[in-house]
Amino acid sequence: MKTVEDVVKFARARHRIWEGKPTKSQILTTRKFTNLFRVLDRGSQYLLDLMNAYAADGKAERDVLSQVALSYFYRQVNRPDTMDAIIEKNGGFVPSAAEIFDPKWYDDVVRPVAEARPGQFLSGAYMILISPGDKRPTVDKMQDMFTRPATQSLLGHVASETNLSLRVHLLDEIVGIGEFMAMQIATDLGYCEGEQDQENTFVVAGPGSKMGVGFLLGKEYATKKEAFDVITTFPVDELPPLPGSNGRPPSWMDIQNVFCEFSKYVRMVNRGDKGAPKPYTNGQPFETRIPTHFIQ
Repeated sequence: MKTVEDVVKFARARHRIWEGKPTKSQILTTRKFTNLFRVLDRGSQYLLDLMNAYAADGKAERDVLSQVALSYFYRQVNRPDTMDAIIEKNGGFVPSAAEIFDPKWYDDVVRPVAEARPGQFLSGAYMILISPGDKRPTVDKMQDMFTRPATQSLLGHVASETNLSLRVHLLDEIVGIGEFMAMQIATDLGYCEGEQDQENTFVVAGPGSKMGVGFLLGKEYATKKEAFDVITTFPVDELPPLPGSNGRPPSWMDIQNVFCEFSKYVRMVNRGDKGAPKPYTNGQPFETRIPTHFIQ
């Protein structure tokens, strides 16, 4: 059975790697793990930059519907290179809700990109699988989902609400999302300018996180309540604060992520993984943006 201190040590070591500092763990040094802070991850930063294309800019009001539709659309491919190709095909413009809801847009923009990237259109992490039992091509299923009046109505309702928990519950009503991915989309939206920091008001633990908490409880998986209780009472004062935030500690969402990655780490250790010969690298450096409402 693992302890809270084991999780703390893991999270500290993972954050040292983000800081560019060495750690003794060969597994952490050479295998892929997400960051202690979700907002620092490459995918989060990439999507935040896209969503801010629809932030208030002095000329236009914030377009929340386009931001939430964009998060939902992006989470279906979850690859920056694929999204870059879609934006390029879209004339260099980040797609708006009007485009994402338009069936013709999928034929004109998305389908040609998918056909040009066989086997490289989708990612596997935090991806929303639409009707996995449906054998139609992915673009056909995306086109069908986003042009449904019920989907568009629910996304519009999400855009009109500000409460994190309510947003998650509304997103969960959309066929094909599920509660955990609804939490991911609502969290993405919560990074945008004009939002409030609500990450310590509600959280949904995913399967990996429940397994991570289970290692503390001596069982394979924690229940939803057990995971919630452990995540929301975790001693975040023993972890470093979010860089550039003037002291904001890890949020419930961050700790949820920590337990997910901790479960992956423990499983690697248990099966005798010694790590790879060379350190893991994750592409080119990128500028990190901390949401202003996360700065204390």
